[in-house]
Amino acid sequence: MSRFRTDQRGFTPIAGTGLLVGIVVLLLAIVGAAVFGMIDGVTPPDAEFQVEKEGGDLVVIAAGPEPVAAEELYVRGEDPDGEVEFGAWPGGGVVEPGDRVVVPNATGNEQFDVIWEPVAFDTRETLGRYDGEDSAISEWAEDEPGRDPLGDGAGY
Repeated sequence: MSRFRTDQRGFTPIAGTGLLVGIVVLLLAIVGAAVFGMIDGVTPPDAEFQVEKEGGDLVVIAAGPEPVAAEELYVRGEDPDGEVEFGAWPGGGVVEPGDRVVVPNATGNEQFDVIWEPVAFDTRETLGRYDGEDSAISEWAEDEPGRDPLGDGAGY
């Protein structure tokens, strides 16, 4: 009734093939996620920078809520007068909420961004922006005094 099999094949080749296919699929999923940006490696800080005019100076203020490493911050922009030099954040250590930096030689017509660029990663995030005195908001405010900004004609 029972007959013994005489072939030498068993379960091992099938298990080995299944294991190999599983490992290849897993590796392809990890590489695909990294290539298409699903694995970033680093997330930008939850920080914001604001620019205020104090007297005749422009002051960049860290509004927070998270601190940011100073070596990862850059100020990049354009100055029509050619007076302001943009570059790395001045100083070292950590920029805490409430920290202030005066932009030397600024007249207010500059356009610049505060950019976070981590040292070991090829990514960047704009944390603050200043568009100069001639920004759309100041033009809108000075455009027609008394005009309703929502455009329904009701006035203020």
